[in-house]
Amino acid sequence: MKKNLILVAAATMMLGFAACTDEPFVIDPENPVVEGAAVKSVDDLKGTEWTYTMEIEPIEFYEETLDLSMEFGLNFDEEYAHLVFPEEVTFLTCTDEYTLEEIEEMNLAYTYDAATTSGTLTYNDFTLPFTYNEATDAININMGVAFDEEGETAEYFTLVFTRK
Repeated sequence: MKKNLILVAAATMMLGFAACTDEPFVIDPENPVVEGAAVKSVDDLKGTEWTYTMEIEPIEFYEETLDLSMEFGLNFDEEYAHLVFPEEVTFLTCTDEYTLEEIEEMNLAYTYDAATTSGTLTYNDFTLPFTYNEATDAININMGVAFDEEGETAEYFTLVFTRK
């Protein structure tokens, strides 16, 4: 059975979280919400493409400026939501006890309930809840990044995927 190194993805995302600005999400007036684009059923997700851009402050390295910002994709088809990783980042999966394999995307089963505008993305036993925000036409995924002594999630970071 394949086991993905989700910790690698989480660690990479947490690196970005630490460097992200605390500015709230604002609708871009030049790219307004598309009329009729709302996700009113699970069928409205099928065939859609979304992006999340991890904004990381540029780093000065000797005489060079390194731009470490990355773009993740979330693309829905009839059966799966495909989490597509940036080309600049290597994600690995264990194919067996001794072998690692590079992957470019993760295929997640998904559900969506229009009444609550929420759903789940599931890979093996790992489930990520998400919500759809009609006002911003965005999919929001709350990632737990810090836990208290009882193991409960104490700090969240929201990944905001906007429609392509």
